[in-house]
Amino acid sequence: MKEKIVVENILTPYIEYLKDKGYDVYTLNKNSNIENIISDEYKAIVVSGLDVLATNYAGYNNPPVPIVEARGRTPEEVHNVIESKLK
Repeated sequence: MKEKIVVENILTPYIEYLKDKGYDVYTLNKNSNIENIISDEYKAIVVSGLDVLATNYAGYNNPPVPIVEARGRTPEEVHNVIESKLK
């Protein structure tokens, strides 16, 4: 079974690379649907920068999965970070 991860929708090269590596990739539209990530169904969230996770929804807590910042990293480096967090 493929591991499910969430990737910010503007990170197209990362989405394609991670799909090629066998992940089931779901897209995050900035923070408009971040509050929907409420379980450990997803194994990681990849965002362009941690500022994407700023939210005005007062009752929202950070998602219960590792968050990987893509800024300054190649798709390969992001993949390596995800793999290390899944071990």
